[in-house]
Amino acid sequence: MACDEPKLIVERDDHVVTLTINREKRRNALDAEVTGSLIEALREADNDSGVYLVRITGAGQKAFCAGGDLASDMSAGQGAVGAFESFGELLLCMESMRTPLLAKVAGYCLGGGLGLALSCDLVIACEEAIFGTPEVRAGIFPMIIAPLIVKHAGPKRAMEMMFCGRKVSAAEAMAMGFVNRVVPRAELDSLAEEISADILAGSPVAIGIGRRALARTRGLPVGEATAKLISELMKVVTSEDAMEGIQAFLQKRKPTWKGR
Repeated sequence: MACDEPKLIVERDDHVVTLTINREKRRNALDAEVTGSLIEALREADNDSGVYLVRITGAGQKAFCAGGDLASDMSAGQGAVGAFESFGELLLCMESMRTPLLAKVAGYCLGGGLGLALSCDLVIACEEAIFGTPEVRAGIFPMIIAPLIVKHAGPKRAMEMMFCGRKVSAAEAMAMGFVNRVVPRAELDSLAEEISADILAGSPVAIGIGRRALARTRGLPVGEATAKLISELMKVVTSEDAMEGIQAFLQKRKPTWKGR
């Protein structure tokens, strides 16, 4: 990467924003600049009613993201505290978004990179992708991403990964619940386009309200969650998109979403 190239590339194609971590020589590791840029780009996309999907990936084929940059602000000392807080802010930002997130993983997806992927709604990977939490081998524990790993893999498999610093293949990651689809490397881009098209075929209002509603009710007792979800459903069914969707269904045509 030339010194004048951005560490995060932001591309807009109609309703889709693609964020590419552009640190190929550092295996797309997260430093303070990348993390801050991700937060800024995600917030900007989420505040744009014309953005219906955000895709996150890494430059090159060697890594999606190899985690925190141990050579910079992830090293011991006060710099590490700021880096950890910034990364936590990033994950909270992703949790609160209305816009769905798709991670496209090629190569290594480790540590903070695994947390970044698991914070996305959908994860697709090529067959050669490797997922893991090697932090303990460097004297660190994956504290911030631990709840995400437990949520997706269950406590026993999560503990084995985190305590042993285990790495798993894409196929095993899919069996553990980390990944939606695994395909040959040559098919990864086309799969991303296919899934993106499927998401864009749905109402962005319904998806946006639904995503936030599920995040806010996760872990609540069924009765309490149901009451809140009924309230959120009313927001969906009274939207212009719902009216358009019903009319399109009755008229046997594709809907034209307004995003409101």
